[in-house]
This record gives sequence, C-alpha cells and structure tokens, in this order.
Amino acid sequence: MSTNIRLVAPSGRRARERALRRAEVLDVARRLFARKGYHRTTMVEVAAASEVALGTLYRICPSKEAMLWSLLENYVDQLIEHVRRAAAEAAAPDDLLPDVVRAQLAFSLRNADVLRLYLSGWTGYEFTVRQRFGERIDDKYEEYLSVLETVFRRGARAGTLGAAPPRRLAVMLAGMIHALVRRW
Repeated sequence: MSTNIRLVAPSGRRARERALRRAEVLDVARRLFARKGYHRTTMVEVAAASEVALGTLYRICPSKEAMLWSLLENYVDQLIEHVRRAAAEAAAPDDLLPDVVRAQLAFSLRNADVLRLYLSGWTGYEFTVRQRFGERIDDKYEEYLSVLETVFRRGARAGTLGAAPPRRLAVMLAGMIHALVRRW
C-alpha cells in the first residue's frame, strides 16, 4: 500500500533525500493510521516503524496532525488529478460522465484507507484540527468541483449532458458520489 506521494523535484541531493524520507514516513503513518486509527497511533510508533529517531521524525513532520493533513491533502490532490485525467481521456462525449464516475470510484477503492480516515475520522478530530484543516480542504474541494463543472460544460457543448447550471450539477454529482462512497 503506497501513498504515491507526489514529490516536487527538490534541487540538490540532500533536498531530494529529505523529500524521499518524508514520503517514506508518511507511508508508514498511513499504514499505522489505517491499522490502529489516527487517535491510537503515537509519534513514537511512527518513528519506530519508520526506523528514525523521534527527534528526526519531528524534524520531518512536526506533529501527528501535520502527517494527517499531508495524507489528506495528497489524497484530494491525487483524486482531482485522477478525475481530471479521466475526463481528458474519455473516448467519446457519451463516455465522459460514466468514465469520470468510474475513475473516482476506482480511485476511492484503491485508497480506501485514507478515505476512511477522512470520512470516519473527520467528526472525531479535535475542533482546532478541523477548523485549521477545514479551510484548506474546502479550497481543495472547490478545485474538485471546478473539475466536475468542466465535465458538465464539455458534455453540454457536445449535447450529451443537460444544460442545467454546471456548478449545480457538479455539486449534485459530488454529493451522490460521496453518499455512495460513504455507504460503501
């Protein structure tokens, strides 16, 4: 189970090594959070499983909360890119919407551990965590809705999707997908 953390190509060998180490630590945290739960996982356990000293871990990720943010933000960034790619690669206008929905559901299945963290844990996180991260995730959600809006605009131009306001259709589709994923 790999996080597929996207690494910005840092310049210099040391910067690349730090980025790689951070990705490895986040992958370990992801597995521990999935197995034990966010609240029951400690920084000491993440350090031990990552084979780094606790002080080194705190230099890599200053808190467990920061690890969670990184995992969730990375998940949403990858989801947006996955949906965007599915829309761009749709073979025909009639395939556009089904391809996008299938792509999102497949991505959610492959990343069920992080999705579970987001869906089930969100209500259990401390208020300050939700408040600070909520603004960031809201921005990412708006980006996601914009991708879906583009899908509906393309479909409307091709005559395969209705002409209802694309934003409204994007919100409705996102809600239906999220409800399906939650029940699933």
